[in-house]
Amino acid sequence: MISLPEWMSPRAAPDLPELPGVHRSPARHTLNGLARLLAAMLGDEAIAARPGLLQRIEPRAKAPGLIGLVVIATLLHSLTALGLAYLLCIALAAASRMPVRRFAGAWLAAPLLSAFIVLPAVLNVVTPGEPLWAFRLGSWRLAVTDAGVHFLAIFVLRVAVCVSLALLLAVTTRPAQLFRGLRALGAPKIFIMLLMMMERYLTVIVRAAEEIHEAKLSRSIAPGSLRQEQAWVAAGMGALFRRTQKLGDAVYLAMISRGYTGDVYLLDEPRWSWREWAFLAAAIAVGAGLLII
Repeated sequence: MISLPEWMSPRAAPDLPELPGVHRSPARHTLNGLARLLAAMLGDEAIAARPGLLQRIEPRAKAPGLIGLVVIATLLHSLTALGLAYLLCIALAAASRMPVRRFAGAWLAAPLLSAFIVLPAVLNVVTPGEPLWAFRLGSWRLAVTDAGVHFLAIFVLRVAVCVSLALLLAVTTRPAQLFRGLRALGAPKIFIMLLMMMERYLTVIVRAAEEIHEAKLSRSIAPGSLRQEQAWVAAGMGALFRRTQKLGDAVYLAMISRGYTGDVYLLDEPRWSWREWAFLAAAIAVGAGLLII
């Protein structure tokens, strides 16, 4: 007589949770976040194909222009100059036909996070100055100073400008063209190769992770203990790493056998025109003007 497995016996079978109260695991939340990220990446390629202002600029001119403005933004210490730079980012986003929803992350998330990080700088114990609002915290007498608020505003605006410019460069440029522009700036070949591999095979890796997780869910009656879930996550990470390493080795050997040298080549090689020179001249003029202000 064949006995039933232990997990099928009535005394060992756990109670199934009700559907409205099913707990979504952190792994599932992570996979959903990666899926949303991939959807945003696909949406960025659609934006890069639009007939906008920045989309018409050759990446070898657009990359040094926008990256140069990012460097200049880090040197600005005037609220007026940073405000004008932020208005410039909004104007470029509108001229490039970028959806407001895609740009909202740079407008909201990055400034709020940076403000939270440097929030203690508004206090008199960190930044001395004229008190604007005083309060007590136990035996401490604290105050929000005008110099601290000014420093906070400059820091938040600077982060918003830098993130906005970087987002404009990434969203309005196709990945292959962006890598070509970075290579023209002198980025190392290994750095460009890793970016290309990540961009091309990230969807494959995320899909493999989803398949591992779905296979586990389809074979589970109820969630296990915390230690069991941790052991499963560790095993899944190991399996995914092995699959990723095997895929990376196979793809790299295939690229080497086909003459890959680390440089990016495009089928329709773009040429410089008056538009690229005008963009670089405008970027230099705007950067100089912001520094003068």
